[in-house]
Amino acid sequence: MPPPDLGVPMSDGERIVSPGVMEDLPATVATILEGFVATVVSAIGPQLDSVVLFGSAAEGRLRPASDVNLMVVADGLTLAQLDSMRLALREGRAAARLTVMFVEKAELAQAMEAFALKFTDIKARHRVLYGKSLLESLQITREAALRRVHQVLLNLRLRLRESYILEGDHEERLAQIVTDVIGPIRASAATLLALAEGRTLAPKPALEALLGTGDWGAALNDLSVVHRGEHLAPGQTRRLFGDVLRLLAALDSKAHELR
Repeated sequence: MPPPDLGVPMSDGERIVSPGVMEDLPATVATILEGFVATVVSAIGPQLDSVVLFGSAAEGRLRPASDVNLMVVADGLTLAQLDSMRLALREGRAAARLTVMFVEKAELAQAMEAFALKFTDIKARHRVLYGKSLLESLQITREAALRRVHQVLLNLRLRLRESYILEGDHEERLAQIVTDVIGPIRASAATLLALAEGRTLAPKPALEALLGTGDWGAALNDLSVVHRGEHLAPGQTRRLFGDVLRLLAALDSKAHELR
């Protein structure tokens, strides 16, 4: 992971983001990010604390369908400042699936408690593009992390059951629904593994390490297949959907064991 101080004030002829921070990203994504960070710096000025890239892009493992995730932390945000970033965000969304979380500095600790699962993942997989990250100095409590894991796993099970009733006779739709929940499933596993064993792994290997390959081997492989946008054999997506519901219940049981 890069050192925390990577952003520098922009001056004539000077790049606002160090080139080495984004050298493993697709050129289009790197260009979009550099332009957006420049817009953020111009819009927020000295109130800006940091711009942080997180998720698969921070690992250098972007897929064509992956979002490019940023977090902007500032000491206060006005509507005028947000207005001035609208065009850049729209362009980034269209060109590179850019999504941005705008957090005021005073909200950060509360956000980390409320969204402990997401911030556990951000802390594990991030790069600072500008400024100095405050993530290392803030800790997520064990209780908050476990509570959030339970909430996420339960919410996914409830949503999936309804989705299955609506879309269960369309395998392509089922595959997309499964694809949409792979991220939070893997993030939950990474949090549970860290709490159980003190190990910090990326979400995919964390899920594999937590469940082992045994009985879950086929399901984990099929999850990777649909995540890559590939097709399973006819009838297999329906089976995978059932496996995902069982997997969620298994993760929830592991979370209960840690209480």
